[in-house]
Amino acid sequence: MPRSRGPAIRFPHGGAARYPARVRAVEVLCALPIFAILARYVQEKRGTGRMGEMLFACHVAALAVALGLLAGAGWLVGPAFVFSVGVGIPAWLIEVIATRKVTLLSSAAHLAPPAAAALHLARRGLPSGSALSAWGTFVALLVLSFVATDPALNVNLAHRPSREMAAFAPTPWAARLLMAGVTLGALLVAEWGFARVFGRSVAAEDWG
Repeated sequence: MPRSRGPAIRFPHGGAARYPARVRAVEVLCALPIFAILARYVQEKRGTGRMGEMLFACHVAALAVALGLLAGAGWLVGPAFVFSVGVGIPAWLIEVIATRKVTLLSSAAHLAPPAAAALHLARRGLPSGSALSAWGTFVALLVLSFVATDPALNVNLAHRPSREMAAFAPTPWAARLLMAGVTLGALLVAEWGFARVFGRSVAAEDWG
């Protein structure tokens, strides 16, 4: 059974308000570089007509981490962390290996948010249901990417499978179903594993 946290991390009435001021300051400082990374991406993509790519799941997860750190909200940080370590980083590494290209900005975007989230979760524990919350958000992003972005960008592979995925799922619907299934499995495994590292959150306010 995952270990639960003791009274020192109970936040019965508004988690952020009960944080030690020094811890809150560190979390806010950790959020600022993430906002800076996302702002740099916005600047880059706006100049090239690719703003739709800001809906990439890894960007959304990074934003959730930053906002969650500012608010002391485990319900944002937990699912975003689970997505980053369970899906985001593995997918990024596969892309790096396949293309043999990596940039400092891309490395920072994929590694800084989960590192900052880990600091938060080490104190508060990982909220139960983080994997399902992350999966539901990912499915919603697939739908949003399909209806709201340029098909040429193929954001979140919502319009067609990647060249690597096409070997297993050659049609768009087959690729979507494969992504949904593999993502759910990866998220559940990530939550199970990291619940044993961080313990479970005992703060009911993490989910409301």
